[in-house]
Amino acid sequence: MTTRTKQAIATKNKIYKCGENLIRKNGFDAVTVEQIAKKAGVSVGTYYYYYESKMDLLREAFNKADKYFLEQVEGKLTETGCKKRIVEFFDMYAEYTLKDGIDVIKKFYTSENKMFIVDGRGMQNVLINIIKVGQKNNEISNDSAPEALTKMLFVVARGIIFDWCLHDGKTDLKAEMKSIIEIMVKQL
Repeated sequence: MTTRTKQAIATKNKIYKCGENLIRKNGFDAVTVEQIAKKAGVSVGTYYYYYESKMDLLREAFNKADKYFLEQVEGKLTETGCKKRIVEFFDMYAEYTLKDGIDVIKKFYTSENKMFIVDGRGMQNVLINIIKVGQKNNEISNDSAPEALTKMLFVVARGIIFDWCLHDGKTDLKAEMKSIIEIMVKQL
């Protein structure tokens, strides 16, 4: 990797981190691209070289979440049974959501955000693998493909998170996620 490439990666990461910190502190709508650029010590033009819009920072967050689930969560699941592993997976999903905070999550949960329905994301692949093992071991019915079950479970999880957003983060997201996902996996 060339020095210039390393510098470009560092600049993009710095912009992302500064944007993330400002958004967490002040809320998405209260932060401008100009503020992010100033905090990162770059020009607005440099910001737009790396990100087309402020919304691109949120898309970058999806990429980081996928990487986290592939590199961290998959290896940290401790439950042995498939259904319990699915519940544990979604507990970690709720925990990761809480880390981002209500203001950021509310910005993710819009009909314009199509990242939720992109197939083949790392986070989905972790769950697909759990379900495949469960089907192979006859813990889960083979009536539906692992991909279809994964889609269904994520639809439910997103609904739980959307409800949490509607309540301005005042409900217990982890408890709700655990309770509802436990009911769902009993039916698999």
